[in-house]
Amino acid sequence: MIGRDASVGFIGAGVLGNGLALALSQRGYRVVGASSRRLDSARALADRVPGCHAFDTGQILADAVEVVFITTPDSAIAEVAGSIHWRPGQSVVHCCGAASIDILAPAESMGARTGAFHPFQTFAGLDTPEEAVGRLAGVTFAVHGADFLADYLTRLAEDLGGRSITIADRDRPLYHASAVMACGYLVALLRAAAELWEEIGFTSDEAVQALYPLARATLENVGRSGLVGASTGPVVRGDTETLHGHLEALFRRLPELMPLYADLVRASLPLGARRGVGPDGLLAIEELVDHYSGVG
Repeated sequence: MIGRDASVGFIGAGVLGNGLALALSQRGYRVVGASSRRLDSARALADRVPGCHAFDTGQILADAVEVVFITTPDSAIAEVAGSIHWRPGQSVVHCCGAASIDILAPAESMGARTGAFHPFQTFAGLDTPEEAVGRLAGVTFAVHGADFLADYLTRLAEDLGGRSITIADRDRPLYHASAVMACGYLVALLRAAAELWEEIGFTSDEAVQALYPLARATLENVGRSGLVGASTGPVVRGDTETLHGHLEALFRRLPELMPLYADLVRASLPLGARRGVGPDGLLAIEELVDHYSGVG
């Protein structure tokens, strides 16, 4: 069993890492370490959390704690998991919505317990970790863990004032696509996002319970930062891999929604250009969407 007194560390000191570390510390969890690609970022996180120390590398941090949260950008999770020598019995958790715990296979192969803890919420447009703590309250967390790690993560979600759900690996692309439609593509109907949850097996009311806090926070960002400043999602990141997973899952399981999703991708291309995605990235996205639009 993993107790609240287990030592916790974070690899990745972005907005989510800072907010989650601070929130756990405020609720009595023993957050003792942080590391980041930039040591200054780890130090800034550690300075906000009593008893927390900045570590030079992820390996040194992993050697010092029992539970490690990987809160790097999604594209770096696999690299981090494969670069560290994990201990048997140690717990390693990623916070990516789209990926299964298979992305942590290197840690599992060394005897570590692996899990996922994804807040169904946006953290775009925030200036401080304290704001991120506020965004965590009342949201839905997709929890997955081996053995009693699942119990620990479920209890963690409850302690943060949220609720936990379980998403099967095969359903994670639909789950993540739902988040993108409600946040990255603000013109999407919330009913379309709820339909994805119903396909997974939840009721419409359960879908709204998860979707509303996310959509509300996104609208707050629009009012504060404007459409370009508040935009987020794979188009404005040039992330064709995640887009491919969404389109494939929608085509096979909810084909009636695939054209809507494709149209929203196209509508978001100007936002991507304004946010710095280059011509090659925009063309790659257009070609991917055109392929799925022509299938069948």
